[in-house]
Amino acid sequence: MTNDTRDPGFDSGDDPEIMDEFQWEEFMKKADERAEKFGQLMEKYADHPDSEKIIAREMGWIWLLEALEAQEKGEPQEDDSEEDDHYEDDDDEGEEWKKSTGFVSREIDDLHLIPAYQVAHEFALRAIELIRSLPESHQSEKCIGAFIEGATIPAAKIAGGFGFGYEMQRLGGNIANCKRGLAMANQCLTALQEMKEKQLIGKNTFVEIMSQAKEMRDALALHIADLRERFQRGIP
Repeated sequence: MTNDTRDPGFDSGDDPEIMDEFQWEEFMKKADERAEKFGQLMEKYADHPDSEKIIAREMGWIWLLEALEAQEKGEPQEDDSEEDDHYEDDDDEGEEWKKSTGFVSREIDDLHLIPAYQVAHEFALRAIELIRSLPESHQSEKCIGAFIEGATIPAAKIAGGFGFGYEMQRLGGNIANCKRGLAMANQCLTALQEMKEKQLIGKNTFVEIMSQAKEMRDALALHIADLRERFQRGIP
């Protein structure tokens, strides 16, 4: 069994492949599944003497399995100096790589210029403040955990999308990442409603926080709509 771990932004040729948000979602789903499988294998074989080989085999990491087996047989490993030469070559070709992928350097301060991020970040801080103000006995409620997760992850997903960038080869990944944030924003609204029904928060607090949560969700939805328009028009 083998896993294709190539960058989804590239096809078998030299030109970057344009993937839409749905193709990126499928890629992210598979990446999540691989990460979950790896975690389960790590837990299952943590104390096994051949854990590295077993995990490599189960994950389909043939290159790692072959390296481990060669190490066991005492076969010579690749010379470090040659490896350093490879790194130097990579550095020399760095600028060319950036041009071929449409990479554009982005300052982290630019993230704070995104309205949806501003709203989501501010709401995350407000949500944390709210939870800290609740009695300790309330904080173990499942809906509280769902609320704080849904309140804090959207900003992180917008930031992750920003990291993908706005170039056409990566814009679909930006959208897919933000859609994950939108799903968490909707989770936040559902959990907040449950918190009210269980009387974990007062009516006035609920009205205030729900209004802010909807503002955060709507800002993120508009951000996604803007990204989709860019993708449809082919505008980086």
